[in-house]
Amino acid sequence: MGYFTSLIQRKFKDVAGTRYDTVMKEYREFLLTEEERKVPEVRSILMPLDYFVKEVPSMLYDTLSSYEGATVSLVYIIDLEVIRIVEDSLNADTVAEFKRKREAYGEEILRKTTADLERAGLPVKSRMFSGSKFENIAEVAESHDLIAVSKKYAASLTEVAAVSPVTLRLAQTVEKPIIIY
Repeated sequence: MGYFTSLIQRKFKDVAGTRYDTVMKEYREFLLTEEERKVPEVRSILMPLDYFVKEVPSMLYDTLSSYEGATVSLVYIIDLEVIRIVEDSLNADTVAEFKRKREAYGEEILRKTTADLERAGLPVKSRMFSGSKFENIAEVAESHDLIAVSKKYAASLTEVAAVSPVTLRLAQTVEKPIIIY
């Protein structure tokens, strides 16, 4: 019997008889087990960035700095599908200008976020590439202990969606702890 379970049984032992045993059985899936309450060791944090992530809140840096010894891997992905659409629609000079602007924005946000993370005392690695925002992050996430992803990652927010579809899909499918900021 876990510590939490024994506390509940002692606290409510004489209040409602076996009612709390029934509650414990019926709601077991909502209560943390002993193993789930252990804080996992975090040595590597993946932080995907893209065009829609305009700013990272300073509170996230404070949270990430609590993982002593963890290295943050910043990954800026330029959506390859968008590049293909632009290539099909526009001339070569416009496509080159579009790519240049996206890369310049990527370099700027990587530089700024790297500086902010280093000020928070975290070692940082960063890289930029073109690819699939969900598939590449899901693949890279396998080699990290934690993911910190913006609710705006890969899409702008609307009144209907408070979290981008890609962020939601990452939270539902990747089997790593995720911080959504």
